[in-house]
Amino acid sequence: MNSNMIKGVALASWAGVCWGSMSVAAQYLMTRCGFNVLDLTSMRLFGAGVVMILLDILLTGTKNARGVFRKENFWIVLIYGFGLLCSQGTFFLSIAASNAATATIIVMVSPLFIIAYMAIAQHRRVRPMEMIALVCALTGVALIITKGDFSHMDFSIAGVAWGLVSAVCGAFCTIEPGPAIRRLSVSTVIGWGMAFSGFAACLYNNPFTMDVTWSTLGILSYAHIVLFGTIMAFWCYLKSMSFVAPSVASMLICWEPLSAVILSVVLLGVTFGMVEAIGALFVFVTVILLARSGKQ
Repeated sequence: MNSNMIKGVALASWAGVCWGSMSVAAQYLMTRCGFNVLDLTSMRLFGAGVVMILLDILLTGTKNARGVFRKENFWIVLIYGFGLLCSQGTFFLSIAASNAATATIIVMVSPLFIIAYMAIAQHRRVRPMEMIALVCALTGVALIITKGDFSHMDFSIAGVAWGLVSAVCGAFCTIEPGPAIRRLSVSTVIGWGMAFSGFAACLYNNPFTMDVTWSTLGILSYAHIVLFGTIMAFWCYLKSMSFVAPSVASMLICWEPLSAVILSVVLLGVTFGMVEAIGALFVFVTVILLARSGKQ
């Protein structure tokens, strides 16, 4: 393994860890600091969006920022922001209804919805490996929902349902902003999309009137969500593809649910049984199969 490969693997893996730890920090804020889903969604999107815009302007100048407000880009970025709001809101609802580990694992099936869209919109045949990935994903989700007892559904069904909605919204957010990204940049579109949606959410849910507890750990958790779970995660993941193929980077994102499971068990005392672990393994296999299919 050469030095560039090592850099790419390290960056993509660290991005997965940042995203996974972000979900654990979000669960802490909701269960220990009194945050509700709208509080967390609005503050994460607006805070991260503003910081990303400032960094983007600092590093690349104001050209892309001005380009956001051109007619051909503005509505795409605005709709993308609405998609982010739905994606993040339903993800946090999934955490609230179940736990960070379950929510993060379920959202990992998002590429299946992208494949379904491409198959319908582009009249592309679904590859055999993608069908196998679908079976693995459904098996994994079923095991997580039922905990191996198919005679009843566990209460985490709500968490799984919201996680699947978040996965659909995530797929939409992957496809919809493509034209604007090609004219501007990924960081520009993500930053302004987050800022637009976060600002709109803050207008509805005034952050200065939130009934939350700002403890030291609460402040650190929020800072972690913005700086590590959003900005650093996106930057590391995108940068990793300068050194390794996108298929390799996407496989390494398996660190996201793995880190969420480990940190949830260690820091929050969440129980995660053997059957659920097997279900998570099936979801990991789904990601690997889709990455290999994408490489082909």
